[in-house]
Amino acid sequence: MSKKRSRVKTDPELKRQLNAGESNQDLVQAVFTLRLSTRQTEAPTHVEELTQKVLDRVADEVGIEAKEINIFRNLGAFALSAPPDFIRALLTEPEIATATANQQEESMMIPPLRKRRVT
Repeated sequence: MSKKRSRVKTDPELKRQLNAGESNQDLVQAVFTLRLSTRQTEAPTHVEELTQKVLDRVADEVGIEAKEINIFRNLGAFALSAPPDFIRALLTEPEIATATANQQEESMMIPPLRKRRVT
């Protein structure tokens, strides 16, 4: 069966973390969204089944399993911790739409523009 390679929007921080992973003992945490039709997102059980199918396929392909999987059934997304090779293989799957690093290097806090003492 030939796989059609699709374009996955990948967070630059996730790419950096994948390149920094020195071995398959290092785990990378990432969040993925699935490429679903509107009708498919209405069925949370479909999201769970599709996620498991994709993860099983990748595990068979690379011989490594993901750790700590959390499926967001109502959002069409999932998060996991896995070795870099597993995540690289997951990025080639046609069902994956986006991939984002779960741990960002930059702070998500918006710094104040003008600091002043309040009395």
